[in-house]
Amino acid sequence: MKNFFDTYWKIIASALLLSLSRLPYHLGFLVFFAFIPFLKFFDEDIESFKNLLISALIFAFIQIAVVFYWIGSVTWVGLIGIWLFYSLIYLVLFFILCRIWSCLPILRYIAFVALFIAFEYLQNFGETRFPWWNLGYALADYRLLLQVLDLGGLSLLAFMILTVNYLLYRFNEQVYISFFLILSIFGFWVYYGYYTMNNLELKEADARVAVMQPSIPQEDKWVEDNYNTILARYDSLAAEAKLDGTKLLIFPEAAIPHYLRHDAARGQELKNLMKKYDISIFTGFPHAEAAPAGNLQEVLYYNAASLCEPSGISHPLYFKNILVPVGERMLWLDYFPFLWNLQFGQANWEFGTQVPRYHFGEYEFSPSICYELAFPHFLQGANLALDDGEEKKADFHVNITNDAWFGTSYGPWLHGVMTRFRAIESRIQIYRSANTGISMIVDPMGNTLAQAELFSIENIYAPLYRCERIPKYYKIQNYPRIFVFISMALAVLSLFTLWRRA
Repeated sequence: MKNFFDTYWKIIASALLLSLSRLPYHLGFLVFFAFIPFLKFFDEDIESFKNLLISALIFAFIQIAVVFYWIGSVTWVGLIGIWLFYSLIYLVLFFILCRIWSCLPILRYIAFVALFIAFEYLQNFGETRFPWWNLGYALADYRLLLQVLDLGGLSLLAFMILTVNYLLYRFNEQVYISFFLILSIFGFWVYYGYYTMNNLELKEADARVAVMQPSIPQEDKWVEDNYNTILARYDSLAAEAKLDGTKLLIFPEAAIPHYLRHDAARGQELKNLMKKYDISIFTGFPHAEAAPAGNLQEVLYYNAASLCEPSGISHPLYFKNILVPVGERMLWLDYFPFLWNLQFGQANWEFGTQVPRYHFGEYEFSPSICYELAFPHFLQGANLALDDGEEKKADFHVNITNDAWFGTSYGPWLHGVMTRFRAIESRIQIYRSANTGISMIVDPMGNTLAQAELFSIENIYAPLYRCERIPKYYKIQNYPRIFVFISMALAVLSLFTLWRRA
């Protein structure tokens, strides 16, 4: 009888390889081999449902412990919940794969690729959405390979990564075919990246936009007695920005820890700062509104942001559309009102429903807040929205976040690196202001033009590069989902065929 390690070492190895490929150790290439032990695990006779359950728990636990442990600094309950939730999802995937491996070997490749692509895509929906597990993020260091994001997004990256893994898994059985297919995949991949990086036209503009990273400690921000000290830091950084000719300075998420639209004194202080340096500010702040009649709550609270100008012109508020599960809002409050009584430190913000465009001089930009950076289709909708049936692309995108919760963990890096992916997918420049870092400016080709170190106190600057290309990933209706739809259809076909064979 096998001992624990003999039974599960392949699952452990794959989970570790996947985890290491995601970290800032420049080991992203491991993702092309990570699933080989995993696939070989299913070649064995799986003794029982219990083996699959333990495998799923191990697979999810290792990835969370190595890559996502930092979530525990905000909510240990949420971290444990994520482990159990994704263990359940992996259990379903493992069960289907196990059955197909033994009963329908001809569908092994199709089922493997289809199930994991569908798994990645479905993470974008529902109140439990958490799309941080995508395989494509392992390629953060390989800008050449990321250029295909404007063709098929993260689903295309996953398709290519999974296919290479499967071909290497079968390499000994089909040496020449596997070698030819792997060479063809990388040949296309490298050619498209090289061609794009040398032919994509970027137009430089003198927009005078700067990103502020004030590095206000999380424990200090919400203490009223500290606000004058915080404002003094903002003043100092605004003065530096003015010397550089800045016209728009981007503050981070909740930089003003007051209900700005209801607090005349704090609003006047911000206006005085803008007039002093003749500078516009885009900033985050909380907002509250009276709830409509019949609502369970008397007041609705929002994680908000807006453009503020020294002239006093009032711009529309942006309310964060996608909230962090449990961290920012308890799950399923609309369906189970008694959950309002549960309190794990979450703010219970309301969901925003629209994404306004802000006009700054001759330029137009779209906003997002924090966690929304993880959602490709959301950002594309904000950046490339249709206006009266015509495509109207924003000149640049602004993402503001806090990230002070996560200290020196991998969290700020894992979050920040998504900026490169979103910039390439939409072919748009992104200005990202993170309170304690990592703030950055990334151009439409994925080049990091400027970046602030973690916990540094500074402004970062870069010219604006505009790109007129509307990515095929967005331009062709439903194209972003083509790989997912095919994958889910094939997964359903596999299950149906399996059922008929049972």
